[in-house]
Amino acid sequence: MRSSLMSLVLGTAGVVLLGSCGGSTSPYGGGGGNPPASCASSGASATITATGSFTFSPSTATITAGQKVCWVNNSGTAHTVTSDDARFTGGSLPTGSTVVVTFPAAGSYAYHCSIHLPPTYNMTGTITVN
Repeated sequence: MRSSLMSLVLGTAGVVLLGSCGGSTSPYGGGGGNPPASCASSGASATITATGSFTFSPSTATITAGQKVCWVNNSGTAHTVTSDDARFTGGSLPTGSTVVVTFPAAGSYAYHCSIHLPPTYNMTGTITVN
């Protein structure tokens, strides 16, 4: 199984998708024999887990401008990391993968899983950037 690394810059946040992608390679680089990446190796200041109980844990994090947040999907279901106001998107978060977002500007960044929306699920959270 190959892993891929995909980097996007959207709005005010930089997004990097890391993890196993079922044998496909991304046009943005990575692929070909690289081991799957993890939050531990991402340089992120905070880690948030998409859980099997359809929550983000913890759902909030506070970081400093320029730092990264890493979301990891440890559940058996695909999720997304999507900004409530379209300032960033991590896109799809398949099982076993990670999404790393750099937050260069201070502010409050609310996010959700666009697949598992309230009120049925509580997959929401906020990143506070000082």
